[in-house]
Amino acid sequence: MNQRGQAFSVFELMIAGVVAFAILIILLMVIGNVGIGNYSDAKKVLGDAVKTAAPSGPATSQEFVIKKDEPITTSDLAVKTELDEKSMFFNYGQFDETRDSMSIGAEGDSLVYTGSTQKKLAAKVICAQTADDLVKKFALLEASTTPYTLDDPTARCEKVQPCCGIILIRSVR
Repeated sequence: MNQRGQAFSVFELMIAGVVAFAILIILLMVIGNVGIGNYSDAKKVLGDAVKTAAPSGPATSQEFVIKKDEPITTSDLAVKTELDEKSMFFNYGQFDETRDSMSIGAEGDSLVYTGSTQKKLAAKVICAQTADDLVKKFALLEASTTPYTLDDPTARCEKVQPCCGIILIRSVR
């Protein structure tokens, strides 16, 4: 019959295959980013939040991903903020140590996530010039509608001012 018609249908099939392949690639890229999204490096995000909070009061960080068994320490943040590493400490905030697979060092100077996958979270950073001021700010935060578990910052803030508490929260929304 007509040879030209048959060649055109093969060409149409080839174009459909290329388009389907392109759509598949785009879908795989979107699905790959759904789990963790495009979140920034935890150390950079926390460092920026501490820099913002230190002179001007409370700050809330962007959401970030903390990776399994990759510790974040106050000395890492000190490099990014020009504050003394002893003037910052981590606090569980809205998280539970055992249920959420998180571990904060005894002095509050390190944070390690030991869960099976990456975890998305954010942080509130509250800074004050004295331990008493920080205790008052923590009390106001605890009285808010969102439940927080906050340690007494007095022992950590006696010798170093300003003192900043990095309080872990589930979301910035």
